[in-house]
Amino acid sequence: MTKHAHWPPYRLVEDSLAGEATAKLDRLERLYHVGQEHAWDGRKVLAELIAAHGKPRIADDKKGPALKMLSILLWGELAAWAISADLAERIDDVEAKMAATSQAHDEARHFYVLRDYLRALGDPVPRLGGLGRRLLVGILDTDSLAHKLIGMQLLTESNALAIFRGLVELDLEPVLSHLLPYYEKDESRHVGLGVLYLPKLLARMTRLEAAAASMFQIRCVALLVSAGLTMREDLEILGLSPRRLATHTVQLQDRIVRDMLAAARGHGDRNIGGVVSPTQGVGPRVLDFLHPPDGQMTPFQRATLRLWKAGAKLADRALA
Repeated sequence: MTKHAHWPPYRLVEDSLAGEATAKLDRLERLYHVGQEHAWDGRKVLAELIAAHGKPRIADDKKGPALKMLSILLWGELAAWAISADLAERIDDVEAKMAATSQAHDEARHFYVLRDYLRALGDPVPRLGGLGRRLLVGILDTDSLAHKLIGMQLLTESNALAIFRGLVELDLEPVLSHLLPYYEKDESRHVGLGVLYLPKLLARMTRLEAAAASMFQIRCVALLVSAGLTMREDLEILGLSPRRLATHTVQLQDRIVRDMLAAARGHGDRNIGGVVSPTQGVGPRVLDFLHPPDGQMTPFQRATLRLWKAGAKLADRALA
């Protein structure tokens, strides 16, 4: 039997629309239409910004760290494009499929515009570190739609939003500072797909499947945190506070989990086990251990972080 032996999926028309709650249907479908209404011409926007502010230039003392951050964003956008396109093909809910399709269009634009910006900057783009690569490949390769949504909507999108906001606040380079808000608006809308559709997938899971989803999330978080440790000096050179960046990311993730809970309860689904809120359990203690609020570390913290960072850098090179 071929992969598409049962295509077209007639039940999308026959029972999907009738079977979903009207409010959920309207909100998911609206993501698609809002995306179409707010789509921006990437080539035109970038050309106008360069015409207004001149050829992009980043100060030499910050260029290396800035290019590392932009490399992470560039390849993250390419992965998000591929992931959202895969979701658009495989999701069996027509409204969620529309939302994923809209996101795929946005991510494609994000990738080519950032690629063109880096070409205008004129400097070689650093290769992606091994830990970041392993994170993105893990999300790309998983067959689970729930795992893909957890990895992209809950984790990498929120991390990207925090980086976008941090770079804009730095005012590192005028073209970039005026370009990234376009990305922020799109990405803040993208999380709606996970908020509205992921609870439906989680509600169907067995306890074993929910545990596997939690482990997938924890593994992704461990890769994100370890990759962040390898960038610590780069963030400080740029003037980005690692604690502020991490705190913003955690707050975004917590808001997404809360919105998911509200969406699930609104449709009678209360079992959405499989997602771990970063503000629950050991999450706040891990944040404070990595980034103490007062900036003061105990000898044990310094020794642990020194070993962790050394191991992360070694793994980052080995996995690249």
